[in-house]
Amino acid sequence: MTINNKIHDVPIIAVDVDGTLCNEICWTILDCKNATPKIDVINKINELYQSSFIVIHTARRNDLYEITIEWLEKNNVKYHAVKFEKMPADMYIDDKARTLEDLLKE
Repeated sequence: MTINNKIHDVPIIAVDVDGTLCNEICWTILDCKNATPKIDVINKINELYQSSFIVIHTARRNDLYEITIEWLEKNNVKYHAVKFEKMPADMYIDDKARTLEDLLKE
C-alpha cells in the first residue's frame, strides 16, 4: 500500500529514533549524546536509503534537534530529511508501529 506522497517515484519511509535507531528513549541532551545505536537497524536503513526517501521521524522535543543531528551523523545514519512531528509516509519504521524483526527479515 502506498500513498500519493512519492518523491521522484520512490517510497517515503519515516524512521523513528528512540527505541528504533537507538536502544534508549531520550528526553535530555545527555540521554541523546549517550544513546547506543542499533547497528543492524542502521545498516538496514542505510540500505533502504538507496531506493527510498528516508525521513527521520521523531517525537523528541525541538530543543533536542541539534544533538539528534549530531547523533545521526556520529552513527552514520543516512537520511534525506528530519521531522520532529507526525507526517504522511508510505512506511513507518518505529519500535511501536512495526516490529524491527520484520524489517530485518526483508
